[in-house]
Amino acid sequence: MKIEKFFTALLFILIPVCLPAEGIEDMRGLELKNVKIPFYKDKKLQLVAFSQYGKRQDQIMIGHRTWLDVLLENADVDKIVDGWQEKVYPLNASLPEVLDFWRKRYLTSQSALYTDRCSIDQSRNEAFGDDPVFMRMPMLDLNGIGFHADFASNVIEVTSEVKIVARKSDADPRKLLTGSPKPSVYQLVHAESDSLRMDMANNELMLIGNVKVVDGKSTLTCDRLTVFMNNDESSSKEPMLKGVSRVLADGDVVLTQMPERSGDAVQVAKSDHLDYTLKIGIITLTGDDRDPEVMQGQANRLSGKRIELLRNEDRLFVFGDCKVTFASGEGQKRTDRIITSRRGEFDNRSRLSTFHEDVVVVDGDTILNSGILRIYLAPDKKNNPERDLKGGNVEKIIADKDVKITSYSEKADPGVPGGKRRTASTICSQQAILDYTVDKMIFYSDVKVRDEGNALDCDRLDIFLTDKKSAVKGVSSSGVPGENLGSRNKTVTKTIASGHVIMINKLDELHTDLMTLFFRELPADVKPTPGMFQSGGTQLIKIICDGSVHAFSNEKDVRRMLKAEHAMSDLLKDYSEFHEKVEVHDGNNEIYCRDMYVFTKRSDPESEKNKTAVPKPVSIDDDPFALDGGAASIPARISLSKGIDLTRLVCKREVEFVQKNSDGKTQRAGGDQAVYTVADKETILTAEPPARPWMRADGRLQHCDIIRGNMESGDMQGIGNVQVIPDPGRNLPLP
Repeated sequence: MKIEKFFTALLFILIPVCLPAEGIEDMRGLELKNVKIPFYKDKKLQLVAFSQYGKRQDQIMIGHRTWLDVLLENADVDKIVDGWQEKVYPLNASLPEVLDFWRKRYLTSQSALYTDRCSIDQSRNEAFGDDPVFMRMPMLDLNGIGFHADFASNVIEVTSEVKIVARKSDADPRKLLTGSPKPSVYQLVHAESDSLRMDMANNELMLIGNVKVVDGKSTLTCDRLTVFMNNDESSSKEPMLKGVSRVLADGDVVLTQMPERSGDAVQVAKSDHLDYTLKIGIITLTGDDRDPEVMQGQANRLSGKRIELLRNEDRLFVFGDCKVTFASGEGQKRTDRIITSRRGEFDNRSRLSTFHEDVVVVDGDTILNSGILRIYLAPDKKNNPERDLKGGNVEKIIADKDVKITSYSEKADPGVPGGKRRTASTICSQQAILDYTVDKMIFYSDVKVRDEGNALDCDRLDIFLTDKKSAVKGVSSSGVPGENLGSRNKTVTKTIASGHVIMINKLDELHTDLMTLFFRELPADVKPTPGMFQSGGTQLIKIICDGSVHAFSNEKDVRRMLKAEHAMSDLLKDYSEFHEKVEVHDGNNEIYCRDMYVFTKRSDPESEKNKTAVPKPVSIDDDPFALDGGAASIPARISLSKGIDLTRLVCKREVEFVQKNSDGKTQRAGGDQAVYTVADKETILTAEPPARPWMRADGRLQHCDIIRGNMESGDMQGIGNVQVIPDPGRNLPLP
């Protein structure tokens, strides 16, 4: 019986070769059992079809319960396993089940396909059918419905409902069956699509329609996925993609990466096209009707015309219309931080993000413009991406080329609708550095600060920051342009302007080599005062100037000037100091000394409004030592800033007063110390013995123990041991 079956099968194999075409047609309707049909290519056995029984229709054999065994090149024919009684293992079979199947055929078969019913055309080297199909390969298992296999061109197509399970390289049955250790975890990649085309001649696999690939925590969906393979397993470091050279995804591509830890954000990449070249490790995202984008949770988003990810280098590039959005809060409290540029580069190994050309950062009410922007991220043990660019994970921000930072705020103004108007503060420079390692912001080269009514120019500006201790309701920043760029929880403590410093405040102007401004966080009971660097939750408390201090004040027709080498003003104590080469020029009045101490108080606007002007004297005292000018020429208030009144002025060391009276005569007085008390309208001029204060006018020089001056009447009187001699001359030493 066995011999009979053998000859029957042998006769069937030989018929297509030995009989003419009309002989084949005569065999129509012939039914055979245990059919075995070989397929040859280039005179080499390519595959063998096994059917439990078959029926001839014209030149096609209809095979039932058919097994197509695609052979390895130069496979040993004697070791080919008959497939008539072979059972296919399930799609998600365990690794032992997979190994049992391939143990018998891994030396001969490269793939095996089973279906209940199919058509076999030996003359055309084709097989096709509409029934469910089950394809098994060492690294990949596939189920689907309907197929067409063209063995002449080595193309297999699966018509519908494609489902795939792929093994990673550590679970390759061929290696495990030859001694390689079994994997500790059996990892699988699942894929599905509407249809599939496998071109084995060109090493291409294409999934078409509603494609979905799931690899652990990663999911890829698209309209079409093409995988290009080669025989070089070193082409990829990824276990799943050994031997894969390139992957193309097209049409509504969505790549989702679930977080490794709970609480971390989901990463989603969207594009029209994805191109992954494995040998060089580059993933490229492009779009047709929309720009590709990468999202991190609901907060962070990156987009551009083209996005390139260099996986081997852990770098990402964005070309054309680069846009990065970071958001915090939800609903009405949500605020976005947006960075746009022509090109962006993100280096995860160096933790550096670089934006090139036309860089614009919008952070609430703050806008930064520059040619280049670099953001350095500090090492984050938790690797929490939502901390990035919010201060918690930012180490340093550097802006270069035509840097401009603008901060907008609202100020009370009853003269406009709503009672508030929008104002802007700006800082311009060639470079700006925000360094969180030292909590400092530095502006370099041609620095210009502009605030409403205020201007500051210098070569370098250092702004020192610290963490906020408390929050002022309704105040979101310290008023420093750019302070919000990294964190909204910082406040300014100190500002240092250096190199050709010029500060202008409405009618006042200050020149110096170095100016330091000190601030404190605004107490809850103190109302914010508008001004440069203090429009938010900070208060200016002290000013220190060093080197060539020149202060100017213009009020009506009077230009006041103050010079010194060093100056300090304590705004909380209402106290100021000026040292070395001090000069004050106020209309016809001049003061010279080595040290000047100014005591002030906050002015009362109502008392100023109701204050009665002191009448100017009708005549001038005939005494040449009565320094004429009266109350109108001696200011009762020195305008250091708006709302500050002078209470006392103390001058020490080499003190000299100079005044021109209405007749144009110059009068002088000097000593070691002069004290002017506004409340008493009196100046007391003294000297350390044996030196004595002096006055000179009309060619005479007077010495005495004390000089008392009345600022209201303009009289100055020498008291005690008065001595008058001819004036030896202004440029001669005093006796």
